[in-house]
Amino acid sequence: MRTQPFTSLAIAFLVLIPLTSLWLSDQRTGTESDSSPNADPLLHVSEGMQMVQSFRVDAAKPVPALWTKLFDPKTASELWQQLDEQIWWQAWPQEGDALLILPETSVVLPSATAPLRREIEGFTLVFADLLNAVTFDQQARSSNIVPSPLEARCFKYLRKGSAVLWSPAALASMAGPMLPLLQSASYGCFSLELKGTLLSWSGVVGSRPLRQASKRLAPPDQPAEIPSLNTTASKPVKPSSAKQSSSKKTTSKTPTSKKPSSKAPSTKKTASAAPLLEMSSSSSRSLLGAMLNRPLIRDGLEEDYGLPPTLQLELLDAPLFLKVIQVDQGPFLAGVQLDLQLPADTKAVVSALNSAAEKLKEGGLQRREKKLISPNGRSAGRAVLWFEKHDEKERLLGGWTLINADDTKKHPAQLRLTLATSPHAKASASASGTALPQDPVQLILSMQPNDLEQLGLFGSSWPRPVRLAKQLNLILQPLAGSATSHEDWSWMRGQLAVP
Repeated sequence: MRTQPFTSLAIAFLVLIPLTSLWLSDQRTGTESDSSPNADPLLHVSEGMQMVQSFRVDAAKPVPALWTKLFDPKTASELWQQLDEQIWWQAWPQEGDALLILPETSVVLPSATAPLRREIEGFTLVFADLLNAVTFDQQARSSNIVPSPLEARCFKYLRKGSAVLWSPAALASMAGPMLPLLQSASYGCFSLELKGTLLSWSGVVGSRPLRQASKRLAPPDQPAEIPSLNTTASKPVKPSSAKQSSSKKTTSKTPTSKKPSSKAPSTKKTASAAPLLEMSSSSSRSLLGAMLNRPLIRDGLEEDYGLPPTLQLELLDAPLFLKVIQVDQGPFLAGVQLDLQLPADTKAVVSALNSAAEKLKEGGLQRREKKLISPNGRSAGRAVLWFEKHDEKERLLGGWTLINADDTKKHPAQLRLTLATSPHAKASASASGTALPQDPVQLILSMQPNDLEQLGLFGSSWPRPVRLAKQLNLILQPLAGSATSHEDWSWMRGQLAVP
């Protein structure tokens, strides 16, 4: 892993996207009586928007930038004071800048804003430009929208406090090329709660619109507990030289004080520190499903590496454990370990690895093998390592090993793949001591955004408060009423800690 964000961080986007405006506007949550009618007019008003976010007015705090952008300072301040404790909304159309949605108000708005305002369903919409206002007028909006229970619940969140609703277009604007990895979170809705420096969220994510969700689906009766945030000080990471000189163009991300080494990168300095990212999932579909659904990749795995579609599907249903750690040698800033549980018959996987090895050798990489020793001192097979020559030196790119099944401990066979670090024989285990999520949790993710930021591995487009977050934890679990393990919608809970 070099100084570009690793694609495994993609799942974090579905949590962090809605946080940006919440933190930047520094709103607080509260309570408000639910006066929403049965057919929520906010649903009709926001139809066609790519994202909608709600906030509560706190007149003691500064007027948000969006308000002062759309109104003159006097009007914006008067509105802000008059609507104290009420909910307002920011929405993003398919094209152009965000618009402001206000509840009914007695404040007389400037006539200069009349061409950009629309009064509809008891709301005042103030657009950033005339084109979007006219486009809104021309949209055909049905008066007979029937939301699913999940969508109706989302609009209750948007009515009562801080919440966010998004669609694929909003996700694409932030995720960019990582969007294919986020298909399972293309749509979603969270309620948000900020207490001190702890931001919590819960809600639905899905690969299809919430409106299409079955009526049988509902939030889980017993939401799973989120792993506790580690509030103790973690070991400082060494800032990357690439980040320190990010304003300069360079062809190498390797710290100049380090010399390439033919030895596998050492992890001794990071063994006691928390991993930069950990993810365990009851199915690898959450991380690899979108990639394997691409015909080019799916067909290539079958034709070039001998993995038939049936085995690919079996691997997608297999549990997965992912860990990203800091490394201290070579040009890489972080190493990756990916453990994938294998079927009982591993012949096809071994054949695929042999095919991959031939192609890597044809590409000029050097193969090495090393003996693995288990924690109890016994031989644990061999690992295959791959090196490339650089300035007449060899540097480790990664490797793999097959960990045999242990029937006595009921441990199935595993394939361990590594990047920028060497495979070992230790059993998979997260910081909590378990390798896989326990029912009903489907996925657990923990990451250290601030450590990733110091290494230059967290995209610069993220807002500063998010980049400073010490830790982020989230879980996914099935919704109540889920009929299969591959339901298109799931329930997510998470927490983010900021200093």
